[in-house]
Amino acid sequence: MPSILDFANVDLDDLSSNSSSNPSLLATESNRSNSFADESFLNLTQTVKSCAPNERGSRFEIVPESRQLLIYPTENAAVILREMRPQFIIVYDPDVSLIREIEVFKASHPGIPVRVYFLTYEASVEYQKYLTSLHRERDAFESLINNKATMMIDENQDGKSELIEISPLAPASMRRGGSRQMEQSKVIVDVREFRSSLPSMLHENGMEVLPVTLEVGDYVLSPKLCIERKSLPDLFGSFGSGRLFNQLQSMSRHYQTPILLIEFDPKKSFSLIANADIPSDIHAMNILSKLTLLCLHFPNVRLVWSRHAHATASIFERLKEGRKQPDIDFAATVGTAMDDSVDQTPQDILRKLPGINRNNVQRVISRVKNLYELSTFSEKQIE
Repeated sequence: MPSILDFANVDLDDLSSNSSSNPSLLATESNRSNSFADESFLNLTQTVKSCAPNERGSRFEIVPESRQLLIYPTENAAVILREMRPQFIIVYDPDVSLIREIEVFKASHPGIPVRVYFLTYEASVEYQKYLTSLHRERDAFESLINNKATMMIDENQDGKSELIEISPLAPASMRRGGSRQMEQSKVIVDVREFRSSLPSMLHENGMEVLPVTLEVGDYVLSPKLCIERKSLPDLFGSFGSGRLFNQLQSMSRHYQTPILLIEFDPKKSFSLIANADIPSDIHAMNILSKLTLLCLHFPNVRLVWSRHAHATASIFERLKEGRKQPDIDFAATVGTAMDDSVDQTPQDILRKLPGINRNNVQRVISRVKNLYELSTFSEKQIE
């Protein structure tokens, strides 16, 4: 039988017109001992079929594209569908991603009637794997819908975009006829925080960022407002080492409203733990139990949750509304050796007494010299 390469240079039109009158095209001198079988003929450039009326006579014609059978792997299915534009698709190994690609192709080409067939046994392992993939896909979408329905979002965000709009505090360009603000909003930032993207976000929102080495807190927004920022991994580590307790204790001593900011990763779920991992009772090692005990121990500490740095910058802008500018000299000395020269233990004891809160603690401190003098007061004097 002749090789396929023996017919590679034969013109298809000449072959079709001369096949009946010149049988030598099908049996050359180099293959005089062998006769060519019609059903074995393949051409390297055209898809042809044999229409031989008898065993010796042969006639060939081009197979229409609508009747071609092409076999492709499932890789690059989108490219293959776009180039071939098939009407009938036979799937030998069912795959969810392939079916989704076919659905996209059908939606993009509504004028092409597409039919899909599966070659698989109904109760086979492959069929069960395909059904399992469908169930997993459905459960993922249901979980996404439920999380979206219970998600905590900004009240002004309508879902169009998560980008922060340009702040009205940002100075307008002088070249475009804008004018500078008379007083720019200021934020004192610990120099170690410049490894994150939040300081640059604050600058983009029109705030003046003042870098200072802070011993207490990470951000100071006003003389009474100090913020300790924690990412999720840092929060777990601070609870384990006990560093967070000392940080909040120092903030409570020097600032009227200390804030613990928990900033989440935008690429991960906006939750501390999964719903299935929430315990039914208080557990010493659970993060929710630790946060609850922290709030009980520091009742003046406020918790702020943020999805990403953009949202944090917007929160800072709202917290600064109507507040005084921070004092950079005071913030730089808080927690230093100069400030630690005063023993804070009596004040800590005073804050633990019944009836003492952040609203009256400074008034009590200004009227008594020490705890012994306070203990000598009558009930009427204390009132």
